[in-house]
Amino acid sequence: MKKMLVLIVVIALGLMLMPVTMVMAGGDKNRGEIGQGGTYENGCVDQPCFAEAPKPGTLATMDSKAAVQTTVLNETEIADLMFIREEEKIARDVYRVLYKKWGNPVFAIIAESEQAHMDAMARLLSFYGIEDPVTSDEIGVFTDPAIGDLYERLIAWGSISKEDALLVGGYIEEYDILDIWKAYGETDKERINRVYQNLYEGSYKHLHAFVYNYGLLTGSSYQPQLLTDEQYKYVMEFDTRAKQIQTPKQRQGR
Repeated sequence: MKKMLVLIVVIALGLMLMPVTMVMAGGDKNRGEIGQGGTYENGCVDQPCFAEAPKPGTLATMDSKAAVQTTVLNETEIADLMFIREEEKIARDVYRVLYKKWGNPVFAIIAESEQAHMDAMARLLSFYGIEDPVTSDEIGVFTDPAIGDLYERLIAWGSISKEDALLVGGYIEEYDILDIWKAYGETDKERINRVYQNLYEGSYKHLHAFVYNYGLLTGSSYQPQLLTDEQYKYVMEFDTRAKQIQTPKQRQGR
């Protein structure tokens, strides 16, 4: 009888501990493996996913003063967040227009990714209590006049030909990479940099796609427009490096 009671207690303890272990494992995947290669086991392929991310002040070991400090941003960090939010919108809007113009599915696919990037930036702005510069979801509408001007010029350029449209895609991704690299270096907030990392790694993949499609269409090699040759080589080799650090199981999931 005692053996049976011991067995029941052991089973009950096991059932109580099992969900905790699963939640902890899921949390590690959602937070720790973002940015590691091209396959994310949290289901957020190539995108930031913070449904389960920790929030400042929720940990028992964090006092209220530390929690307040965690959420305080300087003017540069705020400006970067607001600019990149609209920068992701210009990418989405341009790709939607160019897909409608030329019918190349690469624009439709990447536009969806840019929407997810926009959403990730919106969550950061909301988290830190920053006013969202995207006041309208309408295509071509921007708060920053410089971004609005760039949008008009990119649409005009991308409407010339299918080849030019792909060059516009490459230009946007190089533009994004440089800006996000800069913003990444201007903050020490881990939450922000996790999103930035996903954004610039997403742009690496998008640039790969435009380079590949440009080569297929023209038979010519794409030449970097904003990145230096060294930077371009680094970006184009990223996918290979990511695959090398993935486990065989992760590679099969791509």
